[in-house]
Amino acid sequence: MLATIERLVERVTRGLSLAGALALLGLAFLSMADILLRWLFKAPVFGLVDFIALSGAVIIAAYFPALIANRGNVTIRLLGSLVGPRVSRALDVFGALVTALFFATMCWKYVEYSAEATSAGETSVLLRWPVGPWWWVVTILIGIAALVGLVVLAREIVGRPSTNGKDA
Repeated sequence: MLATIERLVERVTRGLSLAGALALLGLAFLSMADILLRWLFKAPVFGLVDFIALSGAVIIAAYFPALIANRGNVTIRLLGSLVGPRVSRALDVFGALVTALFFATMCWKYVEYSAEATSAGETSVLLRWPVGPWWWVVTILIGIAALVGLVVLAREIVGRPSTNGKDA
């Protein structure tokens, strides 16, 4: 069952990463268009700053699940190499636990923030777009990262290598 969940996690995290990369590329093109319009016609793209701020948060959050799934977060292996494989494995389990708890706590705080932004009717500065929906998407992505963290924790507990072939 864990292997099935890991395959699902791999597909979801790759899809989110690809969507994030495409969105980031789109933002780069919009920024280039803004620069060209400012330079050629002294007319910037109205509201681009608002759009970049809101979509940037979503784009960054889209990478978190893949980061966690691939254990791309910062780890210090020096202590593990000095204390032997059993203690090293225990440290890896502990690190996965802390990571999962961190993202679960972060998700909870984002639920609070998103609910506040939505209920207060908070809007972006120039475009006056409601910011709540954007933050709910960020919250969902961080929630997915927390769930992926639980899968990584389970993988560490049973002592299985990651599905991407890297050492977990």
